[in-house]
Amino acid sequence: MKIDMNEKKKNIKLMLLTILIHISVFIAGGYVLLNLKGEQGSDFGPGEQVTVQDRPEFVTVQTSQRSERIEISGRVRAENRLEIFPEVQGKVVAGNKPFREGVKFETGETIIELDHEEARLELYSSRSSFQTLVSSLLPDIKLDYPEQMATYERWFESLHPEKPLPALPDFDKPQLERFMTSHGVYDRYYRIRSAETRMEKFTVRAPFAGVLSSAKAEPGQSVGPQVHMGTFVDPDSYLLTATVRQSQLRSVRNGDTVELTDQNRTGSWVATVTRINPSVDPRSQAVEIYLKVDGNGIREGMYLEGILEANEPERIAEIPKSALLRNGYVYAVQDEVVRQIPVRVIDIAHHTVRVTGLDDGEYILRDATKALTGRIVREN
Repeated sequence: MKIDMNEKKKNIKLMLLTILIHISVFIAGGYVLLNLKGEQGSDFGPGEQVTVQDRPEFVTVQTSQRSERIEISGRVRAENRLEIFPEVQGKVVAGNKPFREGVKFETGETIIELDHEEARLELYSSRSSFQTLVSSLLPDIKLDYPEQMATYERWFESLHPEKPLPALPDFDKPQLERFMTSHGVYDRYYRIRSAETRMEKFTVRAPFAGVLSSAKAEPGQSVGPQVHMGTFVDPDSYLLTATVRQSQLRSVRNGDTVELTDQNRTGSWVATVTRINPSVDPRSQAVEIYLKVDGNGIREGMYLEGILEANEPERIAEIPKSALLRNGYVYAVQDEVVRQIPVRVIDIAHHTVRVTGLDDGEYILRDATKALTGRIVREN
């Protein structure tokens, strides 16, 4: 019995201790909540007046007149280039000049030629058959269309198996034209002209003065359509393609110039903006611009970089990055009231942002997460 009484006393003491602990925790929690509520009550409510010395912190805007600086970089590419793909099947034959990298060709000069002997003989045969057909119609034309006989005979005499077909004469006689059509003259004529055009494709001629930058074909090699035989470029005209942000595009115009250097700073060249792509890349939201590069020592594939300065200076402010909202606005004091105003981002550094759209001496909120829209602000 004594043991039971002792245990009961112990249980009662433990229960009382537990109750006291809970009461202490409750009182302490209430005290903390009251303090927090008092601190929250010190924040600025809607319509209250705050000063620029009060928290949250305001920053005084300082601006300067500067031209926007746009980084330009990219690889040089020949403006005039010809990727050589044959349109016909054949073997490469040796030409007057070797088909090798660095070999120069003048405009109209043969760059590479394919063996066309078989196609040439087939063309001679077709012309000879056509000449026979035209000859067989001479008696009928002399009998039925004597006034056109002289014209027809002159055209017939100009035909030769080894010479290109002369142009069809204008007989100005619908009946004669129908007669020739019914005998297949026009059909055969245009078939041969098509074969003559195909013959020209066995020879690749230089469309401009240039040099081979890539040569992948050898004499005796059989090639055909879709086989890349080489690249022919103009060494005196180069373009550099660069990308700029959409927000920077307003500062770029055709005719703007920029000095470019290579990565080792061994030379410099002047580039001029010649074209601006009207479309924006949907992934990067950037726009491509094309610059013509002039000067000695330029080679295709070189990586060049430089700074393009806008012609018209702008009033630019450098503000903390924390002051900029994601939608491109900042909190600024206008007419003693905090408002959201839009700015245009020029450049982003590690801790700051260069923007336009702010006035010198204007107050902006340093931390945009502490919104104060609509609050009245006065200086002390």
